[in-house]
Amino acid sequence: MENQAPQPFDVVFLDPPFHQNLLQASCELLENRGWLTERAWIYTESEGAPSGLPMPANWRLHREKNAGQVHYALWERG
Repeated sequence: MENQAPQPFDVVFLDPPFHQNLLQASCELLENRGWLTERAWIYTESEGAPSGLPMPANWRLHREKNAGQVHYALWERG
């Protein structure tokens, strides 16, 4: 299995199954494997407030909201 994306991504959408602790691991893989461009945008959905999640240190929370039980956020890498 190839670990490097053919080209890094500018925009990524992450909506992993809830209550399985997959969001943080997915974010770490994106960051550590070089799958993101320098100024990538990452949209996430989660069962908890995004601002309380341990995201990569170089990701800045741009905006967060919730709709019912779904919390969603837009992160900027850089």
